[in-house]
Amino acid sequence: MGPLLALARWALLRRSLSLVQAARSLHCGVSSWIHVKVPPEPKEVDRWTEKRALFGVYDNIGILGDFHIHPKDLITGPKWLQGWQGNELQRCIRKKQIVGHRMFDQDYKNLNKRIRFLYRRFNRTGKHR
Repeated sequence: MGPLLALARWALLRRSLSLVQAARSLHCGVSSWIHVKVPPEPKEVDRWTEKRALFGVYDNIGILGDFHIHPKDLITGPKWLQGWQGNELQRCIRKKQIVGHRMFDQDYKNLNKRIRFLYRRFNRTGKHR
């Protein structure tokens, strides 16, 4: 019974010491285990990047131009891609249909290989299966 009583007394003493230490450290202003997050420093932002400077540049074409021109007509690039959206497989198929007869042999072969690869990939994986 003696060793069991001594063990219980030691556990009670250790618990009370930890409580006294916690109360003392909070009272004295020591916050070793209280972590306060500091907000990040504000970033330096360039307000005149090309993307920001040209934002909304085509918004008033209809108002100022009597609705004769659409912003998609101002896009530069291949005619078969202007104002068109789609994934890479659809884009390759569209290119083959529109300019395939004018392509060099090696470019046409590479385009067909890419279409075959993408067709297999899209049919084997993805959410569209």
